[in-house]
Amino acid sequence: IRILNTGLPPDPNLKKPVAGLLDTSHPFCYMREFVEDSEENGDGSERAGDAGPAEEEETKQQIEMLESIVSRAFSSSTELYRTLLLRAAAQTLLDNWDTITTVTSGDIDRAAVSKTAVPPQRSTVNAVNVQKLFDSYSDGSGKEWVQSWWNLIDDDGDGLIDEEEVTNCVDLATKPAHAALSDVVHMSLEVCPLRTAALGGDGANAWFLGGNNLPDATAADDSNPSSSSNLNKKLSWRNRRRELKARKALTKTFKATLDRHFRDQVETPHRLRCIYAWAEKSHQDNKVDSILVDAGGEWGAASSIVGRKRYVELEPKISYPEFRREQARHFPHLDRVGEELATSFKEDLWVAQGKGRQNRELRRDCFLFLLAISLVDAVIMVL
Repeated sequence: IRILNTGLPPDPNLKKPVAGLLDTSHPFCYMREFVEDSEENGDGSERAGDAGPAEEEETKQQIEMLESIVSRAFSSSTELYRTLLLRAAAQTLLDNWDTITTVTSGDIDRAAVSKTAVPPQRSTVNAVNVQKLFDSYSDGSGKEWVQSWWNLIDDDGDGLIDEEEVTNCVDLATKPAHAALSDVVHMSLEVCPLRTAALGGDGANAWFLGGNNLPDATAADDSNPSSSSNLNKKLSWRNRRRELKARKALTKTFKATLDRHFRDQVETPHRLRCIYAWAEKSHQDNKVDSILVDAGGEWGAASSIVGRKRYVELEPKISYPEFRREQARHFPHLDRVGEELATSFKEDLWVAQGKGRQNRELRRDCFLFLLAISLVDAVIMVL
């Protein structure tokens, strides 16, 4: 786990952006070109418009070149994202070792009834389940993520875990996606400036590209990745300040999205409580089991007054198929964690842009109102 965690050391300059830097050798540089392919978009000849045959052929070649570069960048970005997921999963294992190995109070009480000694914390976990966990993050979906954590937490292998462990399982399954997407955002901002047009868009506004000279931006290839890999145009202090300010606002919004979406908007704790309550659990016939366990020395001198036994209610455990049936109906967000976060981030950006326009209109109206009042006062003073 430690070796995999150090496989991708974080760049010390990752969060110290250089405004105006464009690294065309990095696949994340082309992330804004990753759009869903649709037949409605047509081919290159349709997008060429009314151009002549020579211009149409040249435009078509440029489009095919850009699509080839973007397709390779998309494949590389997918592999890099999966690698970041693996690193985040390893770090999650290290940071939450106590959560994974701690024995719940219900299992301790059940062991006390059967006169079996159970330590409060396990010293090891199943290595096969750890390998399956990494396999799920290397090429699996959200469903496989949850199931792999479920099997890792289920130490006795009966497929049943408590409600508390279900909450921990879902929380652990989503943490690597949060960390990996955060790394993706920071890395993409490092290799491509924020305040630009897309590579295939209006080049006149892409101040770091030098206008419409698209081949200069895409000159780096696999055989010579250093060629034109860093197009760092020296910016004025005003453009540099705007770039860093926009980047700070974007990262702050994305961090807020990661913190709030599943907790507040999706209401994950409430959904998990409902899933556990509504699931048809075969364990204990879906009933609360009332038992008496030996209090021992837990209560000290009070045990001589209240007795040596204590009354305990044990909630039934739940299996993964029982959880999955209810989760697919009432909590489908868990199957598309990355998509949920990206969609929520897009909506938060829309809200932020709407507030910005509203504030600009408010400032304009206030300025016009004060200007009108000043003019009226000036007229009155003259008269």
